[in-house]
Amino acid sequence: MQSERARLEELTKVPYIQVLTYPRISLKDARQRLGQLKKLGVEELVFEGHTRVGRLGILGLGTVGVVVKAKTTEGTYALKIRRLDANRPDMEVEVKLTSLANRVGVGPEVYGHTKDMILMRLIESQEVAAWLRGLEGKGKRDQAREMVHALLNQCRKLDIMGIDHGQLSNLRKHAVIAEGQPWIIDFESAGTGRRPRNVTTAAQYLFVGGAVSPLLRRILGIRETSALTRLLANYKHDLSDYSYAKILEHLRIVPS
Repeated sequence: MQSERARLEELTKVPYIQVLTYPRISLKDARQRLGQLKKLGVEELVFEGHTRVGRLGILGLGTVGVVVKAKTTEGTYALKIRRLDANRPDMEVEVKLTSLANRVGVGPEVYGHTKDMILMRLIESQEVAAWLRGLEGKGKRDQAREMVHALLNQCRKLDIMGIDHGQLSNLRKHAVIAEGQPWIIDFESAGTGRRPRNVTTAAQYLFVGGAVSPLLRRILGIRETSALTRLLANYKHDLSDYSYAKILEHLRIVPS
């Protein structure tokens, strides 16, 4: 993977300023953001990843921010930089909700933040679909079950906390596999003012209507989804431990 590095004093120059003040070049904002980078202890940015801004690789690009690798005196992290055209004036709400999720072991840990930036744990990951396609041998069904169990348990924790992630209907971009376990990432659309539906939307994607659902159903030997759909509807109605346990039992993730 092609990689390019830039120290802070280089970030006000093209092409690096295109990432720092995405989606438009603003020298005024770039200079202001250099101060925020210094506050976070960032010494240089590393431009690599499958997503591109011009010639530069980045880790991710969303409606709110651009994610790049950042090197500090303490190590290498993921840095989310607020887009200049984002639908919010700062990153405070996302920091608050990600930190709440961190309390129950969900999401990459937040190590620091400023008005326009969040410094988080860097997760070297792969998409769920790629991970599933790479499973081999007799143990692949058990591995898939363990992954689904861990992911749904994280969703359950968020439901209990009253945090709705808001984007788990498309797990391709918002759940990844790293260090042998699933991670829910990117809380930019999360909220606490609506009924949480993390378990139901994640399960729908995994088993019913998502891009990975045919593959996952085949690995786990699931032939039809009507019963699961009914169980998800029950859970959506009451959000109870009992309804959640029935979903796991149906998927043969836990003993009935």
